[in-house]
Amino acid sequence: MCTLIRLNMKNNLSKRVQNIKVSAIRQMSLLAQSVQGALSLGQGIPDMKTPAYIREGVIELLNESDKIGKYSLQPGVPELKRSIANRLFSLGLPADPDKNICITTGAMEALAIVISSIVDEGDEVIVFDPGYPSHVEQILFAEGVPVPVPLDAKQGWKLNRKEFCDAITEKTKAVIVCSPSNPTGTIFEREDLDTIAELARQYGFFVICDQTYEFLSYEEKTIPSMLGYPAIRNNLILCSSFSKEFAMTGWRVGYLYAPEAILAEAMKVHDAFVICAPTISQYAALIALTGKPKPEDVDIKAELAKKREIICSRLDKLRDLFSYVKPQGAYYLLAKYKKTNLNSWKFALKMLKEARVISVPGSAFGSQGEGYIRFSYGASIKTIDEAFDRIEEWNKSL
Repeated sequence: MCTLIRLNMKNNLSKRVQNIKVSAIRQMSLLAQSVQGALSLGQGIPDMKTPAYIREGVIELLNESDKIGKYSLQPGVPELKRSIANRLFSLGLPADPDKNICITTGAMEALAIVISSIVDEGDEVIVFDPGYPSHVEQILFAEGVPVPVPLDAKQGWKLNRKEFCDAITEKTKAVIVCSPSNPTGTIFEREDLDTIAELARQYGFFVICDQTYEFLSYEEKTIPSMLGYPAIRNNLILCSSFSKEFAMTGWRVGYLYAPEAILAEAMKVHDAFVICAPTISQYAALIALTGKPKPEDVDIKAELAKKREIICSRLDKLRDLFSYVKPQGAYYLLAKYKKTNLNSWKFALKMLKEARVISVPGSAFGSQGEGYIRFSYGASIKTIDEAFDRIEEWNKSL
């Protein structure tokens, strides 16, 4: 007869899952459900519809083809992989669609499976602070060690190259680069990427690029990219998404580009967890890349540029409460708040309860984000204006 030992629930859970936490972005959205009429400048969801040419193309496929309701091949729909390879080639990166590309359930899955494939217990992965919090949680889940490199707020959230160099050790396995940045909207300079590429070449660590916002710069110049460094091709990994560029956040589709040996291992994880990305979403992505927008489709980049000007204009009227660096890309900014010594969590909660406006506490993005809150201007212009009307009124009582 066996003796049973009753365990408490915490002991029944893996240390890996206990080591990570729920994103503050999600927490704020959940907390806001108890605040009637709260307006969201928190989560980064564009308010635009998925363009009509994509929606109508998918409807046509649903009516004409039975393949859209079945599993695709595990690595993804071949035509989509070829279109992505062609796009990468046009950007200066040769890619074999069969050896270098896997279609994933968004950039998040691409990041998760590649980090799970290359990071062992104790391996160090450099992240930038402030930076996207899920990068850190994925490293921790793989039992790796996130190594934050602070970005300089006084210099417009620029990279201090010496601090980056100093962060590299014999345990460094990778660096995650997200430019334009979530949460700051900053774009890394060419000299920053030169430094990262040269050190990756010297020390052999991977460069993982979160490409979610690589399409979105508000300046005329092209966004500097890690794709243009042939010397690190065997170290370069791209995690990309259709969510923001094509207003397809709910479709959950993206892709992983990796050297052949890395992709082969990441595919094992992909197969074990999801089998394949949703077939319907893969065909939507294919239409996004190969179709032609309709006259009624919103120019997403132009619309976000307009919203950036509006939110910056509203913040400029609140200089006694906020200061900020104007974002160069993406659709977020970090606003430094004044008038109070509250930490960023308490400030964000106070603004939620009293002004009924959702933001994200800056500390969610790393220690350098403390004293700030993140605003997303993916919301509608009406929502942005009404939210700042509320904040202006609330500011009078502070």
